[in-house]
Amino acid sequence: MADELRTLISDMLDERCGALPPTAKDVRVVLTELGTPGEMVRKYTDGEGKCLIGQPYYSQYLFVLKIVLACTTGGIVVAGVLSLASGASGGMLIEGLGWLGTLVTALAFAFSFVTVLFAVFSHKGVEVEVMGSLDDLPPVPREAKASTRGDAVAGIVFSVVFAAVFLLFPDVLNALSHRADGVPFDPFDVGAIRASAWIVIAWTLLCVAGESFKLVEGRYTMRLLAVTLVVDVLAAALVVFWLSNYQIVDGQALIGALESTGDVVVGPVRWALSNIQTAFCGFVLLALAIDAVDATVRTLKARRS
Repeated sequence: MADELRTLISDMLDERCGALPPTAKDVRVVLTELGTPGEMVRKYTDGEGKCLIGQPYYSQYLFVLKIVLACTTGGIVVAGVLSLASGASGGMLIEGLGWLGTLVTALAFAFSFVTVLFAVFSHKGVEVEVMGSLDDLPPVPREAKASTRGDAVAGIVFSVVFAAVFLLFPDVLNALSHRADGVPFDPFDVGAIRASAWIVIAWTLLCVAGESFKLVEGRYTMRLLAVTLVVDVLAAALVVFWLSNYQIVDGQALIGALESTGDVVVGPVRWALSNIQTAFCGFVLLALAIDAVDATVRTLKARRS
């Protein structure tokens, strides 16, 4: 396509200028005849309104889909291997069939969610900025603006891997836990984890949606800042609700495991372990607050540059 456009522009300049070298005015006239960048995109993507995900979203959709599917597969494989190695699983054949069914179900769900998400982006007004004319082209910046691509990829990877390991193989978390004297113990309530799975799934989908929008936006803008703040507030609400209504971790079991060495746990460490869900909730809220402040600072710096 790029070679075709170069040839077309060259032929139009030759036709307009003949043997004379083209001037800046000639180039502008030819480019104006071709149309704006947005019009050129529509010419080369005829009928895009009839497809589920059109440009410029499709390339980003494929990128996010590859990340989510790879992370889902990787998380399930790692958790499955740990489950077999720790003895938390049953027979090899039954466990293998269950693992395969879990993998297929998880990949189908991940594929469906990412596809629906980008279909909404494409059809419901989440517009990517496209230059309207030659005069809209921005000047070359003095320094490179911060890109959101790396942050978005890291956020998607963390969210999907955490959900895959934590939800699909919660028994592994207990199977790998041993006290200092070698006696196994169960710090996690598997029943509570499974009962609250919908909260973790909602949190994961929320994070993936926010990071996908960050990837589509491509840079720190006021629109991205608004989405980030909304996602952080909703994520904070989910975490507070989750840890306030479900006892996921047994703090007393953790204290007993540490005291199996003969040393008594006292002071702030004992308080933190006794109230581990409260402490963890505070840690997550602090991380979300830092994310909100970081997004605000980056957005303001991008607007000034």
